[in-house]
Amino acid sequence: MKRTLLIATDSFLPRWDGVARFLYEVVPFLSKRFDIVIVAPKFPGKLDAFKEATIIRFPVYKRKIADINIAKVKRSVLIKLVKNSDIVWTHSIGPIGALAMYYAKKQKKPLISFVHSVEWFLFSKSLKRFRQSVEFTIRKIIPYLYNKCDVIMVPYGGMVPILAEQGIDVKKESVYLGMNTDRFHPPKSKKEAKNAVDLRDDKIIIGYLGRFGREKDIPTLYHAFRRVHEENPNTTLLLVGGSLKEPFPDMDSVRVISSTNNPVAYYQAMDIYVLPSLTETTSLTTMEAMSCGLPVVVTPVGYIPDYVEHKFNGYLFPCGSSERLALTLNILIKDAKLRKRMGATARETIKQRHSWKKTADSILDILDRF
Repeated sequence: MKRTLLIATDSFLPRWDGVARFLYEVVPFLSKRFDIVIVAPKFPGKLDAFKEATIIRFPVYKRKIADINIAKVKRSVLIKLVKNSDIVWTHSIGPIGALAMYYAKKQKKPLISFVHSVEWFLFSKSLKRFRQSVEFTIRKIIPYLYNKCDVIMVPYGGMVPILAEQGIDVKKESVYLGMNTDRFHPPKSKKEAKNAVDLRDDKIIIGYLGRFGREKDIPTLYHAFRRVHEENPNTTLLLVGGSLKEPFPDMDSVRVISSTNNPVAYYQAMDIYVLPSLTETTSLTTMEAMSCGLPVVVTPVGYIPDYVEHKFNGYLFPCGSSERLALTLNILIKDAKLRKRMGATARETIKQRHSWKKTADSILDILDRF
């Protein structure tokens, strides 16, 4: 008989973000060895069939904190789910993840957490006010929760000392993220790809895909685009994955697309991908863009500099520097051959180094110890 793995997460479909993408890819592999139960928020939108797991969803509050709807956790349900599981695997310290960790420890269940981000920094950066006090509070809560774990998984080795500095002294193991290069692939025709998502095929598309949180620093990308657009009016800025609370001062040649369950179509329509984030761990969107054959222009945060080599398979620019970003974009806009060559190199990097099967095998190796 298969053992039951309870996955507790505050990020899940149909809200597409790094955690949701991660689970979407690895759960099918894990379901061959485990009965999977996922407990997650009931975010707005349609949740397509997820045949590999049983999904329990809690309703969410209408009001958002940062850009997230917080789940209304029914504790009796969560306690029962933990009780009926053989292993508890958490993916956040939101209400669901934090309570699952508490109940798992109380019921003496094996507890494993995947730390996808530097949560105290990420969450505080996403707020408009009270950043310092929120960061201080989260830093106090994190050791209390994570020290309950038997093992902590991290997406790259650089997070190990970061967690240790916060007083988290349990065992930590790196599990590198993969990529589905068969799904995320270059288009047969860039012209047709642009037409498919209602973009003009005579425009050079500079794109971003992901959450619109403050820590993503989309204004830096916007200001850089306004600089290059003056010199290159044949450009369009494409922002995919959310909505702007307030439009930018000049929305000429700026397209905003809300959350999508078909990111490949938008990557394929882009000519250049930009990630202006202030904080990241692995950045799945960067890897997806590279897998789709795009030259990427990204900030050197988290694990990104380990797979994006400056001027080889992408460009790095300092956080918050719209001037440097604009200079780099101008180079790529004016040189179609460079874009094509760098995009091909980027895809080859991902194909050689990252696969979801390798990721799943690493996870199973850890789970099988319990």
